[in-house]
Amino acid sequence: MNMNRRNVLVGLGTIVAGGGAALGTGAFSSVEADRTVSVAVAGDQSSALAFETSDSNGNQYTDASSITNGTLELTFDDLGSSSGINLGAKTTFSPLFRTINNGSNGVNLSIYSNDGTIQTSPTILDSYNAVIENTITDGNSNTLTIEYAFTDENDNSIVGDGTNGSSVALDATGGSDPNEEVSLVIGVANPGSSFDPSTSISGYLSEVTVVASSA
Repeated sequence: MNMNRRNVLVGLGTIVAGGGAALGTGAFSSVEADRTVSVAVAGDQSSALAFETSDSNGNQYTDASSITNGTLELTFDDLGSSSGINLGAKTTFSPLFRTINNGSNGVNLSIYSNDGTIQTSPTILDSYNAVIENTITDGNSNTLTIEYAFTDENDNSIVGDGTNGSSVALDATGGSDPNEEVSLVIGVANPGSSFDPSTSISGYLSEVTVVASSA
């Protein structure tokens, strides 16, 4: 990470989860311990949920997502001129991955993180009705707010925990719409003159949970 470019990797170094097949609620691991988000799936229909990094025609969405040996990997620290997330800016990955409901029942899909809060009055990504909000801290104990909006194909937020926030409905397999392309918008507050991204940064998101609950 070249910190001289005033970039900071904000909590999404690599997301790792089983992909390309049905997912259960275990067996998830991270790759880069200091800047990673482990992905888990939860809910009564979670075992029927699958992820892909390309559309139904096989077109790859972005260099930020790949499937290696059955594992979905999302990485944001090796994208050439797009490496890292800019301070005081919004960065969009659209689409980022695709969810597939392989079950016999419809599900409501939402995404949250225990490392942040579901903010329904965002100040950075204020065009969305729900975001994941957290703070990172530099080596001098200065903090910086970050907001994450996972969105559906219509750019509506799907940040939620199944009871609070928003979700998107996926039909049962064989239905008219069992798939959903998920995008991500990351908004970072303006750091001013105090926050120093060249120091050791802590407070990255460490877990994101995808909730697939009965529709």
